Amino acid sequence: MQHAEIVVPGSISNLGPSFDALSVAVQLYLRVRVVERRDDASDTIDWEFAGAGPSGENRIDSAYRLARSRIGVRAPGLRVRVESDIPQTAGLGSSAAAAVAGLRLYESIAGRRPDEEWLALATELEGHPDNAAAALLGGLTVCCQSDDGRIVARSSLWPDDLRLVVATPDMGLHTSEARRVLPKEVPLRDAIFNLQRALLFVRALDSGRYEDLREAMRDRWHQPARAPLVPGLAEAMAFDDDAALGVCLSGAGPSILVLATAAGVATVTRLLGDLYKRLGLACTIRALSAHNSNRSI
Repeated sequence: MQHAEIVVPGSISNLGPSFDALSVAVQLYLRVRVVERRDDASDTIDWEFAGAGPSGENRIDSAYRLARSRIGVRAPGLRVRVESDIPQTAGLGSSAAAAVAGLRLYESIAGRRPDEEWLALATELEGHPDNAAAALLGGLTVCCQSDDGRIVARSSLWPDDLRLVVATPDMGLHTSEARRVLPKEVPLRDAIFNLQRALLFVRALDSGRYEDLREAMRDRWHQPARAPLVPGLAEAMAFDDDAALGVCLSGAGPSILVLATAAGVATVTRLLGDLYKRLGLACTIRALSAHNSNRSI
C-alpha cells in the first residue's frame, strides 16, 4: 500500500438535457498517494495538499471515513499527499472525484470491493450518481436508480474525435447553490422535450451524426433556472459557428462546455475567449479529451 497512487478523473455531467443521468469522464485528474504508513497511529490520516487544499469539506476524508464505518476493517495511520488538476466548484466533478478517491484509498487497505458498493457510498455522499459513476467507470456513463435505491451504471466509449472545450470563469458556484434554484416541478411538454433530446444526444455520439448535437444539447429543465448564476451561458448557447457543435452548462456550472472536433478546437477556444473578454471576466479554457473506459455496474 505504501507509495501506491490512486488516480481518479474529473467529469462533466448532464450534457444538456440528461439531468442526473449522463456524465463523461475527462482527462483532468485527482491523484492521491500514500507516502507513509504508521501502524502506531491507527485510523488517523495526515493530509498534504499540493497547491490549494479543499475549499470546504475534505470529501476524500469524508468518503474514507464513511467506508471505514460501513466496512469495519481497521486501518493504519497514513500520511497522504494529494494533487489535483480538477478545479473546485467549477462543474468538472471535483467533489465526486474526491469521494471516489477516498473510497479507493480505503479499498487499498480493506481489500477489493465491488464497484457497485463504492458507487452506492459515493452517491450517498454526493446526492446523485452521475459524476461518481463516470469517475469510477470512465467514458460516457448512464445511470439509473431503482425504487429500492440500487444504481445501475453503464459506460460506453466517448468518440475519440470529439473534444470537450470547457471555459471556467474565475468564480465558484457550489452545486448546492445551483440546485436550490431548480424548479420543483417540470411541465409535461418540457419533460418530453428533454427526453427526446437526451436520446438524440446518445444516438448522435453513437452514429457520428454530430450535426444533431446542437439540437440534442438543448434543455428546459435546469439551464434556464441556472443561467442567471452563470455569466456567458446564454451568449455561448447562441454561438453561430459550425465549429461549435453543441453548447451546454458543464455540470452545475459555472463552467461552459462546447463540443468540437479536433479541427474546430481553435475556433471554439477563440469564441469563448472573445466572449469572456467582452464580459470582462477572467477565465481558463481547456480543450479536453474523454477518459475512456467501457465498464458496467
